[in-house]
Amino acid sequence: MRATESTTVLLVPKNDFVDLLRKRPELSLRMLGSMSQHLRVIVGLLDDLTLKDMETRLANWLLKQCPRPVSAHPVEIKLDRTKRVLAAEMGTTSETLSRTLAKFRDQKFLRVKGNTIVVMKPLELQKLLQRHLGEL
Repeated sequence: MRATESTTVLLVPKNDFVDLLRKRPELSLRMLGSMSQHLRVIVGLLDDLTLKDMETRLANWLLKQCPRPVSAHPVEIKLDRTKRVLAAEMGTTSETLSRTLAKFRDQKFLRVKGNTIVVMKPLELQKLLQRHLGEL
């Protein structure tokens, strides 16, 4: 069951908004910057969903959670969402995500306990990702 949150809907008349942007052009630049950041994220997600198999998507996601540069030391990742939500974000089912996590666990890339994933071998996982992407 989800908790309900109150929401406020704001209607801004187009003409008033355009007038404001004309008077304060820096707002337009800020909006463009914010929109381009969102577009970059969306293009990255689309690339992940359309060009890679599940192992590659999961390895990529795990490595994005690791500090840069990637090291050989284990990294603990606390999931801030359910596995079902994470699976949906990756364009798969929770069952497929669980199978892929189990495969990575069997290969000693990671350990999973509750909502914590420990990437045991970040450098090895990075090499796997590079092989999947044809970079090695």
